[in-house]
Parts: sequence; C-alpha cells; structure tokens
Amino acid sequence: MMETTRGNIFRPYMFEPESDPESAQTVENRPPPQTRLQQDVSEWCTCGNCARMSTERENTCCKETPKVLRRMNQVLSPPNCMIDHPGLQPVCLDVYSLQNAYNIYRADYGRLRLSTQRCYRYLAYRSFVSWCWGFLGRRVRVVIPSCVVLRIRREFPETTGSYVGFRPPLD
Repeated sequence: MMETTRGNIFRPYMFEPESDPESAQTVENRPPPQTRLQQDVSEWCTCGNCARMSTERENTCCKETPKVLRRMNQVLSPPNCMIDHPGLQPVCLDVYSLQNAYNIYRADYGRLRLSTQRCYRYLAYRSFVSWCWGFLGRRVRVVIPSCVVLRIRREFPETTGSYVGFRPPLD
C-alpha cells in the first residue's frame, strides 16, 4: 500500500468497477442488436405519427431529435408531435412561403429543375431544417423525423409514389 504525507492510503484500482463473470457475455454470445428496420414502429416512435422508412437512419421520431423537440417546447402548450405544431403549416407547408423560399434559393443557387410538387417538397424539407437547426453550412445534412417527412409528402406527393429519402452529403 502507498501512503501519502497526510496518512491517506491509496490503493491502485480502488475506484475501478468490478466485473461479474457470471453476468458478462462474450461478444459471440450476445444477440445481434435489433435495428429499427426490424422493429415495430411503436418500439421507437413516441409521437404516434411515424412510419417505417426505407433506411435505418431515417427511422427517427420528432421526440428524439433535440432541435425539433426544442422547437416543440417553445409553444405555450407543446404538441405531442411536430406535425401538430402551429408553426409547421405557415413555415413549411404554405405554398406562398415556399414560393418565397424558392426566390431566396434561386438568388443563391440558381433555378431548381424539378416538377412543381417535387420542388415544393424539397423546399419544405429545407424550410423545416432551417427552422429547427438554422443554417447548417455546405455539405451538412440532418435527418428529418419520419412524421415530418410523411406530413410533407402528404402535402406534396410524388405522382409515381416513390421517394428518394435521406441522402448523406457527397465528399
């Protein structure tokens, strides 16, 4: 044992946690983690409005996204889901707001060569991200909660019914 000048005794590893060999599992014996693509939506969605998306990363609820939750809690009576937030309609779903967002986009980046519905959907996603996260910068992308994506798709549907989904930035 080691002693200090004041008489305190220090023992090596005295604050390290001890392991329990009976409860410890080896890596080989552990069950594989269940992904959200394998789970029922009710296991990860707490707002009640999400649906299974095509990739693991997109299976996110509004209540587990801190920036979205912060925006939800800024309302006097916070909604149970972001799609019920009183600001979602005027900021992200109103065609006139999106037309204005397009003018700003066009001044910065040029024309969008998309169909009207696809253009509105794209601008709605951008408006939502800007509203909750602010300016992210070039090549920075965030995943929009499933419930919000579905609400925007319902407002501005793709005629073919197929959607691209989240794409990470290109390096």
